[in-house]
Amino acid sequence: MAVPVRAFAAAVRASGSVAVDGDRELRVECDPPGCVFEHVGVVRAGTTVDVRAALAAAARSRDVDVEGASALSEARASLAAVEVPEVDVSAARERVAAARAAVEAVSADVAAARGAVQAREDLDADVDVGRERLRAAVADASERETELVAAEQALARERERAREARDARDRRLSLADRVGRLEREVRANRVAATWPAFREAVAAVPGGDRDEAGAEPGSFAGDDATAALAVARVAAVDAPVVVGVDRFDDVDAARRTLDAPVVLAAD
Repeated sequence: MAVPVRAFAAAVRASGSVAVDGDRELRVECDPPGCVFEHVGVVRAGTTVDVRAALAAAARSRDVDVEGASALSEARASLAAVEVPEVDVSAARERVAAARAAVEAVSADVAAARGAVQAREDLDADVDVGRERLRAAVADASERETELVAAEQALARERERAREARDARDRRLSLADRVGRLEREVRANRVAATWPAFREAVAAVPGGDRDEAGAEPGSFAGDDATAALAVARVAAVDAPVVVGVDRFDDVDAARRTLDAPVVLAAD
């Protein structure tokens, strides 16, 4: 039966079974698709390929060592390690304000109780009840003062954590910029490293012409299907390349040309 490209591609991505139509089922047993598959794993009419991105993936598939790769790995690890703490200074500030208000209120109670005791003493009246009230107010004031000190200390800690959070965010931004720069640098180096092999692959692909790939890495004037097939030939491919363009006499020819597992599908 003629199996559509889309069904084959879905089966390869799933490394298992997919329904084709009706009661028919397609089963593909293969290794999981690698980083190259999403770029050039499906070649059909209307295929579009970002040659630079695809060649960078091809270089990764072959573990091509390029300048900047180690620095990029380290920068990514450093970025992942930066943690920005969650800080709520406003809540700590509100706690201080509430504690301060409580201290002011109980201080007024202490002053009132002390005044009442003094007034009764001036009148030579019984001051026992007044002194009890004063003792209770003073104890309450002491407790409120302790709460205020604790709230102020908590606010100081939150402010310090806020400074640390700002420093961490700044570090994350700096590291993210560095990662971005290194990614662009490493991608360019990977393209350059694989470009000679890509030019030769373009010449080896039926319908391709070596002159379509210029000497400058990334300069390609050919069609996207040719580019995709050439990248597949350059890359280390584990899962089958699904080919839906009429470039090969049979699947064996396709496999020999691409040096990769291939399935021919109907587009």
